[in-house]
Amino acid sequence: MNTKTIEYEQLMHTFRNRKFTKNDIKSFVYKIFSMYERATCNNEHVSAEAFNKLIADDIFVDFPAYKNIHSKSEFLEWHRWIHDLLISDDHDIEKIDVSYLSNGKYMAQFIVHWRALFKDNTYSDLRVDQQWIMREDTNEPLPIIERYLVTGATNFKQK
Repeated sequence: MNTKTIEYEQLMHTFRNRKFTKNDIKSFVYKIFSMYERATCNNEHVSAEAFNKLIADDIFVDFPAYKNIHSKSEFLEWHRWIHDLLISDDHDIEKIDVSYLSNGKYMAQFIVHWRALFKDNTYSDLRVDQQWIMREDTNEPLPIIERYLVTGATNFKQK
């Protein structure tokens, strides 16, 4: 006979009081990386502006070999910069873990295996650790990224 645990009851209580489940957050992470890949696709190009409602106005981003980003406009500038360098890229997300934080916030931690072919004919194949902090917004159907940290990359294009 199975009996429910206190941990399960607490999880269900959290689900009922949050806008997103852990799987909603995981799906959102996959959606963002799909959009990145579509930025280099010829059949369905996704522009930088598609991220406008998905990132905070005062987003903080720390990417390897790129200046820290402190605003939505700087994030869009980075997106255009990196995708102007690329012919194509691919992202495999590994070991994603989602935590509930206070004040309607979420944290996703995961590893990204990124492969990219650049217009200068160089190729990158690396794994990077990522941590995102996201928040709920009653007016938006998806989370909004506030902090986006990337560590552990090597052989990354410099700006």
